[in-house]
Amino acid sequence: MKIEEVGKLFDLIIEYYPIFSGDGDKLKAWHDVLRGVTYETAQQNLIQYASDPDNKFPPHPGALARRTDAKTDAERYHDHMKQTGVLTLAQYDQLRQGVVAPSSDIIRRVREQLG
Repeated sequence: MKIEEVGKLFDLIIEYYPIFSGDGDKLKAWHDVLRGVTYETAQQNLIQYASDPDNKFPPHPGALARRTDAKTDAERYHDHMKQTGVLTLAQYDQLRQGVVAPSSDIIRRVREQLG
């Protein structure tokens, strides 16, 4: 992100959080953190941040640098559980393929023993 885009981001933050203020030093410091982030990503993260009613204070630059495609711990957990379930079902299918029904002779012998 260019330093001018960080300035545009500051303007947006002020729209959401009027108590936010920025000077040249703050602009440079934020630019150091946000240098590798696209303006669009930071803007989307700001909108998500401001949409949360628990976020009553302006964001810090790290909150806006977060990749939007990064998964949360819960998402990674659910992905892992889904992959494990798919693997387990595949193993059960392999086991079922090797199963042979009992012969009529074995069925007869079991019935004799039971009854």
